[in-house]
Amino acid sequence: MNSEMSRLLDMTTTANSRIRPAAKFFFNGDEKFFVKGVTYGPFKPDAEGNHLGRPEQVDLDLALMRQAGLNLVRIYHGPPRWFLDRCAAAGMRVLVTLPWEKHIEFLRERSTRKQIAENVRAAVKAHAGHPAIFGYLVGNEIPSTMARWLGARRVIEFVEDLIRIGRGIDPDALFSYATYPPTEYLLPQNADFCCFNVYLHDQRDFERYLLRLQNLTGEHPLILGEFGMDTIRHSQEEQAEMLGWHIDSVVKCGLAGTTLFTWTDEWFTGGEEITDWAFGIVTRERKPKKAFQTIEQKLGRSDSALPHRPLPRAPFVSVIVCSYNGGHTLAACLNSLSKLHYPEYEVILVDDGSTDDTAYIAAQFPQVRYIHQSNNGLSHARNTGAAAAKGEVLAYTDSDCMADVDWLYYMIGTLVSGDYAGVGGPNVTPPAKNWIQACVAAAPGGPSHVLLTDTIAEHIPGCNMAFYRWAFESLGGFDPEYHKAGDDVDFCWRIQQAGWVIAFSPAAIVWHYRRFTLRAFLKQQDGYGEAESLLRFKHLIFFGPTGTAKWRGQIYGTPRFSWFVNRPVIYHGIFGEGFFQSIYPTPQSDVAAYLSSIEWFALTIFLFGLGIFLPALRIVPYLMLGGTLCVALSYMVRAFIEPKFDTMRARLLVMMLAFVQPLVRGFSRYFTWLRFKRTPANVIRRHEHLPERARSAGSLSRRVFWSEQGRDRHYLLGAIFQVLEEEGWRYSTDSGWNEWDVQIYGNFWWSIALQTVTEYHGGGKCLTRVRLRNRLVTTTLILNLIAVSLLIYRQLNVSHVDFWSIGAYLLFLFFLWTRARALKSRVAELVDLAAHRAGLQRVARRGKMALSTVAPEVQVPVSVADPASPQLPG
Repeated sequence: MNSEMSRLLDMTTTANSRIRPAAKFFFNGDEKFFVKGVTYGPFKPDAEGNHLGRPEQVDLDLALMRQAGLNLVRIYHGPPRWFLDRCAAAGMRVLVTLPWEKHIEFLRERSTRKQIAENVRAAVKAHAGHPAIFGYLVGNEIPSTMARWLGARRVIEFVEDLIRIGRGIDPDALFSYATYPPTEYLLPQNADFCCFNVYLHDQRDFERYLLRLQNLTGEHPLILGEFGMDTIRHSQEEQAEMLGWHIDSVVKCGLAGTTLFTWTDEWFTGGEEITDWAFGIVTRERKPKKAFQTIEQKLGRSDSALPHRPLPRAPFVSVIVCSYNGGHTLAACLNSLSKLHYPEYEVILVDDGSTDDTAYIAAQFPQVRYIHQSNNGLSHARNTGAAAAKGEVLAYTDSDCMADVDWLYYMIGTLVSGDYAGVGGPNVTPPAKNWIQACVAAAPGGPSHVLLTDTIAEHIPGCNMAFYRWAFESLGGFDPEYHKAGDDVDFCWRIQQAGWVIAFSPAAIVWHYRRFTLRAFLKQQDGYGEAESLLRFKHLIFFGPTGTAKWRGQIYGTPRFSWFVNRPVIYHGIFGEGFFQSIYPTPQSDVAAYLSSIEWFALTIFLFGLGIFLPALRIVPYLMLGGTLCVALSYMVRAFIEPKFDTMRARLLVMMLAFVQPLVRGFSRYFTWLRFKRTPANVIRRHEHLPERARSAGSLSRRVFWSEQGRDRHYLLGAIFQVLEEEGWRYSTDSGWNEWDVQIYGNFWWSIALQTVTEYHGGGKCLTRVRLRNRLVTTTLILNLIAVSLLIYRQLNVSHVDFWSIGAYLLFLFFLWTRARALKSRVAELVDLAAHRAGLQRVARRGKMALSTVAPEVQVPVSVADPASPQLPG
């Protein structure tokens, strides 16, 4: 672990080095702690009511556990002090399950709730601060029918209250609740880790379910609280084999540990000895079963490190870091990359024209290949790194990230496990230094992954992604049009459009600093809005009418289970008795997206202004603004804020950021359009110089050209692109989802949609038709809406027809018509010039053919050719 990571962990590490969670893992100081646990007891209670047996037997059991490589025992009753002391002496941690009457209607009576809370308070207080305590489970397997009867939300909130009570007494201990597949939806948001009791005897089904749980539990460590096999109904060989692949699967799927059920066949529950089950890894007489040797081989004998399983293949990896003035966090990033648990990799740092101390910091890491370039943008820097890379796999992260030591181990393990072109993982926020940072980390709009399934991603953020070189080169790398953001989204969409698949590894963690200040956060959202504007013109089908992306999958990194907006759906099974009662978050609400969009906000402001003149409308904008605030309020209620910064003012700030964030992005989208999707006026005013015979006097909306040398629409389009580039026009090409070939952006009011078709008449004879259509831009629509509204208001409030206002609006429409005609005339000239260059002859009126002229041949860009058409030579 690097020093910066150690500092972050120290923020939550106490002097007695008790175990602390960090993202998907546990740490003991600055070393990872992998839970290698086993359940213990309960045994027949002694005279004092203890369910843990005799001290002498405990000592023998603990010694055998350590021999097997175990480091934690899970018990089901409050322990006596001597038990904790013996566990501490043996180097074993204790996970205490706090029992209470979960089978009754425990939320109905206030006295029952109070008694349960008092029991939890007393149990935690009895052992607060003891170094052997790993943590507490404030409940275990509430029956699914009872949870359904009481209501999932009420049960979760009650469990969260119990966690708050316990944490208030022993803040250094870990707290959670042990759930199981029939109630997988009982996930307290304030738990330190997530614990599931799972019994699945098929390895493939087991691994699929673990990956589901990994995504369900978000940024919390996930451990299994129980897993085992009965050796009465199965053989010892079967038990040993199953526990062996169980440990392999737990490691493969990136869990923080597992707890085997149980240590010994001796078991007392429900007031009687259980003799018809034998789940122990040792017998009642403490004789090791065959599973004992398997566990000993898999887990190791003494340490708590992750038992790395060999990867099926470990290709050479080039880790590429792109930085622009990222010196503040660069040293921690490079230091973390030097400590990765992976056999062969290189680190390449691409400095995108930084003006800070990036070069000096890079010099402190001689093993890092340093490349400096002028400031050409993020996509260009990523392509530069790929060009210099030697690896079969290209892995990307950012200079404001720190990689977990097992980052590449999990990333590549997932990549080589299937037919994938790329893979990504989560990016997790480091602990905040102040409440502002905590709020920014909890606010919407941060980089996050989008999953189609528990293993397949639609999008992976650029700070944590890897691709095979063959996939990268097949797509031509990242599109350099994206200077700040959006290149990762574009690349992921192009990967999928090529028919390839992107995998997701929930344990391939990078720590990603969110913005440190509100100003930096808003600047980031401004950059994302610019990227969305650029993406929309290239991938129109993936965007909704408000300009925001329409994801097919589930967006992670946001409050997934809000009970106010996007309420989740729970499958309980018939009569609430399903064995796997799954929770399904609903898709992102289109209504919420509309209510928080800048278009909705602009309409609200407009109606506020209109309400000044029309009192009957005054209530409407208030209702509209109320809807917008409700969306922000929903986010505020369910946002996860670091507990020590979770105050009322913090939640109010998160609400404000949830309100402002989509407005900033939306404004940036429109501003980008106005800046980048408008051709300079001096380009439009310029006219083409064409020979008289190359000029067309026909309709501005249609152009017809003839060729007897097989020169079809592709040659014309190639020449059009050439002219557009030479003269400095702004335009977009068809991405496969449009009805036009080229959209040419003109003035403030209009754009032109250009469409072509070729008639093939045999023998190389081609007739190419061009159609030009004016298209209104958003600003034209908005100004017309305002003008029409004012005109209607004026007519309703005068006793006669106001010809002056009508005349003024008609003049405005005439002005728009002249601008549209001037733009179409200019584009028609451009098409005539392109046809002249491509060697096409214009078809004049009455079918007359213009005289042929000698023209240079034009090489047709591959990107404009129809995929089904053969590529013609220039």
